[in-house]
Amino acid sequence: MYKTNREFFEAIINGETITPDMKDQASALIEKLDHTNEVRKVRAAEKAAEKQAEKAPIREALLAVMGGEENPMTASALIEAAGLDIKPASVPSLLRPFVESGEVLKVDVKITGKGTQRGYVKA
Repeated sequence: MYKTNREFFEAIINGETITPDMKDQASALIEKLDHTNEVRKVRAAEKAAEKQAEKAPIREALLAVMGGEENPMTASALIEAAGLDIKPASVPSLLRPFVESGEVLKVDVKITGKGTQRGYVKA
């Protein structure tokens, strides 16, 4: 068995004959890599769940103040109506799950003096 991974990899590069020790060490390294990847995946899933839990009340507040098709609201208007302290650029990502599920529709809204902006309405 090689003392370090470096010695192991150098032996492979130098074309040494594959020994049972090399196979054992390679298997051990693969198991260690698989374990590390699994731990990373679990941690990433936990972080994602925490972020979604933090965003849920904000999403619900935006959905609650949103008007119907006769009253489309821009991101700034939604934030103001909901009384939230977020940036208008974050609204599209917050509303994406509702848009994908069909609960919310994106529409173009003409704003006097500003041109056309993206608006949101309940479906």
